[in-house]
Amino acid sequence: MVNLGLARITALLKQTPQTWKAIHVAGTNGKGSICAYLTAMLRANQISCGRFTSPHLIDPRDCITINDSVVSESKFKHFEDLVKRRNEEQCLGASEFELLTATAFEIFESEKVEVGIIEVGLGGRLDATNALKHKRVTVISKIGIDHQSFLGNTIEEIALQKAGIMRQGVTCVVDGSNPGSVLGVLKKHAEETGSHVQFTDPESDTLVKKLRDNLEPHQRQNLACAHEAFRLAYPQLASSTDILASAARDMVWPGRLQQLSIEKLTGRKENVLLDGAHNPQSAEVLSTFVEKHLRSQGKPITWVLAATQGKDVSEMFKLLLRDGDSIVTVEFGPVDQMPWVRPTDSAALLNAASKCVTIASQSDASTNVRSALNWASQAANEGPLVIAGSLYLVCTVPIYIMTSEPPKNLIIVCCHGIWLGGPSLGRGEDEWLIAGFQKGETPTFVEHIKTGLRILKEDKGSVLMFSGGPTRKETRLSEAQSYADLASANLYFGILSEAEAAGRISCEERALDSYYNVLFSLIKFWEDHGRWPEKLTLVSHAFKRERLVDCHCGAIGFPLDRVDFVGVDPPGMVDGSNQAAIKGIVEAITQWNEDPHGKGELLAGKRRKRNPWGIPQTLFANEEDRARSGVKSMFAEGEECLIEGVSQPWSNQ
Repeated sequence: MVNLGLARITALLKQTPQTWKAIHVAGTNGKGSICAYLTAMLRANQISCGRFTSPHLIDPRDCITINDSVVSESKFKHFEDLVKRRNEEQCLGASEFELLTATAFEIFESEKVEVGIIEVGLGGRLDATNALKHKRVTVISKIGIDHQSFLGNTIEEIALQKAGIMRQGVTCVVDGSNPGSVLGVLKKHAEETGSHVQFTDPESDTLVKKLRDNLEPHQRQNLACAHEAFRLAYPQLASSTDILASAARDMVWPGRLQQLSIEKLTGRKENVLLDGAHNPQSAEVLSTFVEKHLRSQGKPITWVLAATQGKDVSEMFKLLLRDGDSIVTVEFGPVDQMPWVRPTDSAALLNAASKCVTIASQSDASTNVRSALNWASQAANEGPLVIAGSLYLVCTVPIYIMTSEPPKNLIIVCCHGIWLGGPSLGRGEDEWLIAGFQKGETPTFVEHIKTGLRILKEDKGSVLMFSGGPTRKETRLSEAQSYADLASANLYFGILSEAEAAGRISCEERALDSYYNVLFSLIKFWEDHGRWPEKLTLVSHAFKRERLVDCHCGAIGFPLDRVDFVGVDPPGMVDGSNQAAIKGIVEAITQWNEDPHGKGELLAGKRRKRNPWGIPQTLFANEEDRARSGVKSMFAEGEECLIEGVSQPWSNQ
């Protein structure tokens, strides 16, 4: 959780001398870009510098650079461990961000940098970075309404918190395009603290004039702030505008109006626009860019959208979206070392968007970013595609590209109960919704999850899918999602890190029996990855091997030599004491041999009883997907089923 204050960070840094000078940057929008511009200017003049920004894009150590290069993993780990030991020895209870800030400062000291460029994490006055000892210049970028629960409900209250980075005798560079009321608050605070305010004007900045034609309006404002801060820190180098212009022109700040190829992921040849616009102010900047550069093509925009909980998405969507746009909403995964950051429910996002504009086509990808990107690529065709709404979504996309080798092995964990959550993290049976005959089996369900995770860990070319629909009237929660929740709540049982699990675990939430565990999981794999798996690995009870492999895989035509099975039985099956269950196994095999696709009244009737929420049992959501898939199916009594005796597209993958 966020706990602002300087006591803990001050204690952590008590032994750290901070011999370097700092340029401290606060604001709502543009902070990261200003830090990047400053780094480029310093490096162009051979000035040794460190940079600390947040949030990270892929890994927490991405926040810390030395001379524009990410600090090495070994160096980061060394100083991170040092800071954590100090925290434990003093019983400080420092937050993850405070530990990261102290780690950055220690690394800067060890590298003997001349300047540290430090971006405020949240606010300014009480932010951990405000423990800086030697500020050469401070900068306050464009201020907007954000983080009201921590900083205040008005823009003036928020501005006063940002102004807390000012120091006596240290000039503060302020983006002059801020509202007059904000500028007034900042000027008054500067007078009270003995600081001096320097308001920027891009129109009169010599560096901005050189690059004007290549810059968007907000980029001119950010560059003017960075240039003025550099001029104040190094007045003797202020005249080297050609060198500075070259450095600024080549500066790239990931996740801000970034052109990116996702061809390895989706096959789309045209670049997409990636922007972390996450509040109305940054959404307005993105909207201006989209209107000027993308909508001018005369085609609607396809959006991939996510948002952090607590954001004013309606205001953002009013700025970004237009009638006729296509939208897929998604939820980003856990953010490493920032457990308090949560995504907004994707269905709620889609509902909010539909209230703003008339959507041409839409999709709710839930937690599956890869599926969202595939859907968007197909919906956009060759038209413009924009990924936006959250820095944490933007951070996720490069991870998928880095691990873009298409998976070959589909691991299916067949689900048998619903974990409702609770303090025992699944160990107590009272936290589960299970049938009477399943009493004592929940440890086996947990072992199925662990087994799937172990296979995923060992096979880099695999993805894991929990399969099972919402089978109980007491809750709409699906069996699959409850298993995924349990794995996440237990930090993947130490088998995988969150980074290793990211993008490789998904949920199939429609299956109501073991046949559809296999078939629906196959379909979802195709929807997520645009291809069929080369191999299946099924995880379930050992006594279901014949049913799942011989009966179900045989019926749908998936080659049995490409199927692996890992079985874990509950105690009563292992020791043979559960004679009723053993008899049931024989009966089930007989039923599936007589009705391989479960179309008859007996097996179809069982499915209907397990479907209190009326989950559709069609294979595809629309005719377009059905045609593209190549799957040969037919409809019988309201259910879609495979045509028997024909080759299916996965048979020869």
